[in-house]
Amino acid sequence: MLKIFSLFIILSVVGYVTIWVKKDPGAIAIEWHGWLIETSVPIIISITVLLFLSSIFIYWIFKKVFSIPKTIKVNYKTKKTNKAKNIIIKAFSAKSMGEIELAEKLSKEAKYLNNTPLKLLLDTEINNYSGNENTYIQDLTKMLDYPETMLLGVKNLSNFYFNKGNLKKATKIIERTLHSKNTPNWFFLTALKLNILDKNWEGILKNLKYIDKYTKIGNAEIKHIKSRIYLFKASENNEDNNTMNFKDIDLSLKFDPSFAPSIIFKARLLYKKDNRLGLNYIKKSWKKFSHPDIANFVSEIYNDRPKNELLNIIKNLTKLNNNTFINNLAIAKVAISIGSWSVARQSIKIIPEKDWTKDVYIMMADLEKKEHGNISKSNYWIKKAENANLDYAWGCTSCTYVSKSWSLICPKCNNVNTIKWQQFSQYEGSIDKKNSIEMIKPNGIIGELKTGIER
Repeated sequence: MLKIFSLFIILSVVGYVTIWVKKDPGAIAIEWHGWLIETSVPIIISITVLLFLSSIFIYWIFKKVFSIPKTIKVNYKTKKTNKAKNIIIKAFSAKSMGEIELAEKLSKEAKYLNNTPLKLLLDTEINNYSGNENTYIQDLTKMLDYPETMLLGVKNLSNFYFNKGNLKKATKIIERTLHSKNTPNWFFLTALKLNILDKNWEGILKNLKYIDKYTKIGNAEIKHIKSRIYLFKASENNEDNNTMNFKDIDLSLKFDPSFAPSIIFKARLLYKKDNRLGLNYIKKSWKKFSHPDIANFVSEIYNDRPKNELLNIIKNLTKLNNNTFINNLAIAKVAISIGSWSVARQSIKIIPEKDWTKDVYIMMADLEKKEHGNISKSNYWIKKAENANLDYAWGCTSCTYVSKSWSLICPKCNNVNTIKWQQFSQYEGSIDKKNSIEMIKPNGIIGELKTGIER
């Protein structure tokens, strides 16, 4: 509508001017070197317009003539590029079929696009498949120079150097990642993992900020990983310096006050300082966050006390909350260890049999053998254990490694934060279960970290 209105105004103005000039044509006289030219205003306007249009036409002709070489060059380049792209598509198809020789032959035919992102993608695929390591690394390095392939180059190069054991090089490569909301989470999480493995605390904190700023990972999950990282840092610092620094462990508990390994670590520090401080902290924590490892810690530090005293300490501890399973399992374990068969049996019987795990059935089998020497009854409980609920233990969600205690880095597969308190079908030793404060499903930041560095 606006365009029509504008056109109407222009035509109206032109029409008005034309009529006015026709009614009042006027006269123009031009004298130049003895020549006298007399004409009217309309004629001068017409000649001016004609000269202007002629100039434009002549300019267009010259432009077309002088652009012929460039046009030929562009057409030639376009033709060669399109031909090379078609060859590369055929090469990718050949590679997908496993016809590597054909793919390599076609790749050579597409040399016109050498050192372009598309050709680099093809060559890296072929060289990786063929095991041409040096050429593969060279192509990946070239990928870092192109925005289209930069992330792929970073990912594959960091994977390569990590698998080679060159942690410094892998970290240096991953740090070339562009920090934006369009960057996949994998790059931020892998950078965090590499810095954890390198114990680079500055890099760890920096990457936690990136995760918070550029990913959609929730605040709760970020707090979760921070609590584990600060526990790891506290453990490393106290081990290296043999000091009693509470700063890092307090930060760990600030982000997750329920995490049993953090509670035990602080209790151990307090116990070294003063026995009563350690035990009081355990009692305070047990009221809200009971866990079998905490009971095991109490048994460990009071192991040199008289047997009945240890049992009484555990009994008093378990009165502080109503967790039937963990409380009675803790009492039963201590009772069996000191030969108090009736107390152990009574504690186990309090636990509803529907909640019994393999470990509980095996404890019952142990009781029958040691208390009554009843091998038949012992075998009965062992048979029941075969179909019982699985026990909970610290195990790796990545490689299924089972550990007696939590650690931030899996000793077997070297992945970060994959050791969880969860059920395992295969386990070593006596395993505790249920109602623990840590029953984490591998999702979000934890799920991505558990995958480790993979292609």
